[in-house]
Amino acid sequence: MFDVLDRVESPAGAGGDPLEQLRNAIEAFASETRSAWQAPTLSDRLVEALELSERLDAAVIALTAQWNRKRAWEADAALSPASWLEHRAPVSTRDARSLVKAARIVDTHMPVADALDDGTITTGHLGAIERVMSSGREPLLADHADVLAEQAGRLSIRDFTTAMRRWAALADDELATEEFAVKWERRHLHASVTMDGWVVGDFSLDPVAGQSFLNSLDHLAPPDPIDAPDGARSLSQRRADALADLSTSYLNGGRPGGNPPNVDVLVDVATLNGDPPGLAQSRCDLDGVGAVSRATLEQICCSATITRIVTAGESIILDVGRKERTATPAQRRAVARRDKHCIAPSCRRSPRWCDVHHIIPWDDFGETNLDNLVLLCRRHHTLVHNTKWTVTRTDAGTFTLTHPARGP
Repeated sequence: MFDVLDRVESPAGAGGDPLEQLRNAIEAFASETRSAWQAPTLSDRLVEALELSERLDAAVIALTAQWNRKRAWEADAALSPASWLEHRAPVSTRDARSLVKAARIVDTHMPVADALDDGTITTGHLGAIERVMSSGREPLLADHADVLAEQAGRLSIRDFTTAMRRWAALADDELATEEFAVKWERRHLHASVTMDGWVVGDFSLDPVAGQSFLNSLDHLAPPDPIDAPDGARSLSQRRADALADLSTSYLNGGRPGGNPPNVDVLVDVATLNGDPPGLAQSRCDLDGVGAVSRATLEQICCSATITRIVTAGESIILDVGRKERTATPAQRRAVARRDKHCIAPSCRRSPRWCDVHHIIPWDDFGETNLDNLVLLCRRHHTLVHNTKWTVTRTDAGTFTLTHPARGP
C-alpha cells in the first residue's frame, strides 16, 4: 500500500526530493578526507555537523507527529505506532516509544512545537519533557507549556532536565499524590535463594526510604584505601557487605556504632511555605535523589532536624559556618549546595568526589569563607595546584577555571 502511495504522492518538489539531496550530502560528508585537518577545523566541523543533526532530528519528530496523527501505522495492521517503527525502521523498542511520545507532545502542545521548529529549544530539551511525562501529568502540561518552552530556551539541557524533575514533583503535588499512591502500591523487595545458596533479588523503595537505605549502607562501608591488602571494593560490593553487617548486627541485638547518617533536603523558603516561586527558582531536592514533592518533604520534616543555610536569589549563600584554616563541615555542605559539582567546564563529578579549594591560598592570606571556596574534583584540584590553571570569581558571584593559553 505504501509503495502505491509513494508512486502517487511523490514528496519531491520542483527542486527535487529533499531526502535524496540529503542522502547525497551525507555521502559527500562521510567521504571527506580530514587526515590533514587541524584540531580547530575538526572541532568546528563537528559542532556544525551536530547542529545540522539536531535540526534533522527535530524535523523527524515533526514528521512523526503528522504520520501518527493520520494513524498511518494502522495500514500494516500494526498494534501501535511504536511497534510499526520497531519493525520498519532502524530503531530500538525504547527509541521508538520515545520518538512517538515526543511526537505526541509536539502535536498537542503548540508552544513546544513552535519552539522546536524555530530552534529555540532542542530535541534534548524535548526529551527532558518526554521523560517525566505520564498519563497523570499530561493534562497539566497544557497549562504550563508556554512557561516550559520559555525556560527551555534559557536553560542548558542538563539544567532544564533538573527543572523538569522539579516540575514533575510540583505536578504530583497538584495531582494530590495520586501517582505516588500508585507507585507506593508497587513498592517491593523480592529475594530468592539460588541452587547454591546465594540470595538474589531486586527492590523498589520510595525516595525517603531509598535514600535512608543507601545512606546507611554507605555510612557503614565507606570507600576502601586504594592500597587495601585485599583490594578496594566496588560501590556495589561495599553496599552488599554493609547490608550483611546491618542484618547481622540486628539479629545480634546490637546497633551499628558511630554517628547516624544524614538525609539532607534543600528547599527554598517559598516552597516550604506552600507558595513555590517560578520553575527555575523552586528548590525541593533530596540529596542524592533530586526533586521531590512537598508531600515527601513534609514526611521528612516529621522526624528531621533542620540546619539553616541562608540564601538570596538563585541560591546565593549568605551565611553559614565559621572561619578556620580548613572548611568546616557546614561550609563544605554549603559549597556543595552552591556549586553542585566540580566547577571545571564539562566536569560533573559530584561533591562526594571533590575537594574544597581555596581560590586565594591560605598561605597567601586567603580566608576560609564561601567567597574563597569552590569544589574541584581531585583531577582538576591537582591541575590547579601544579599547572597554570587558575580559578577566578566573577562579578556575578560565579567561578571559572581558566588556562592562560586556552581560556575558559
